[in-house]
Amino acid sequence: MPSSLQVDVYVAPAIRAETGLEEPSKQLWSPICCILIQGPTLAVLVDTPTPVELAQGLSEWVKKTAPGKKLRYICTTHAHGDHFYGNPVLLKNFPEAKCVATSFVNHGIEDAVSNENCPESLPANGEFSIDGYSFFGIDVAFSDTNYSSFLHMLAIDLVVAGDIVFGECFQHLGETCTTEKRRHWLDALSRIAQLKPSMVIPGRKRASQVDGPYLIEMMQNYIMAFQDDLKKWNDPAKVEESMRKRYPARRNDFILDRSCMASVAEKLQANEKASI
Repeated sequence: MPSSLQVDVYVAPAIRAETGLEEPSKQLWSPICCILIQGPTLAVLVDTPTPVELAQGLSEWVKKTAPGKKLRYICTTHAHGDHFYGNPVLLKNFPEAKCVATSFVNHGIEDAVSNENCPESLPANGEFSIDGYSFFGIDVAFSDTNYSSFLHMLAIDLVVAGDIVFGECFQHLGETCTTEKRRHWLDALSRIAQLKPSMVIPGRKRASQVDGPYLIEMMQNYIMAFQDDLKKWNDPAKVEESMRKRYPARRNDFILDRSCMASVAEKLQANEKASI
């Protein structure tokens, strides 16, 4: 890694969420990784958390971690609001920063925020730079939602994966509830693996968890395990129970619950249509 570049990860902690479910373990939202990449004079921040207090905490962390540096860009990896609703708080602290996303991701963000709060679209090749080092926003067909991308920085073999890659948190398969969409997610993981990055930073993880390309295979195995369990049962509770046994250390039972409910419902609907 060039000595003039530095990468830091801020893990915004899990927060209490109104999920409508009674179990305490299903009333939490997953932690979110916010990545700061800094050169000699400029910096890029990737993704921001939703609650004002967490976004303000991130702002203070950026100031301490990159003192004297100008935050040039705030980049959003995908169109889930919990990765960009904190942008206005960051902009209050860093008014010279520019919010950016690929035009594909921006299309999804437009559905969630007013035009004045939309990031600027990156050029067609997804390129932007700080201190002479280029980043590339690369779109994928589907991950845990439509309108997803990852950030590649060839100079340091870095991929900032957003929610294409998870650490030890249950993956959000609530939107990726069909075989085709899960195949697209596996394709996105293969695309990242083909770049042979030495660093892969996920969108969600335990704060203590080490980043790395090993997470790609973990993700692939998780999706295939989920598909295997989905084939066995038509009861979302059975799928959830099996996935808990397979992955006892993973966090955010709410996401697992919603993933099982949505995917089993989609499976049953598809089976019903096929039988007509």
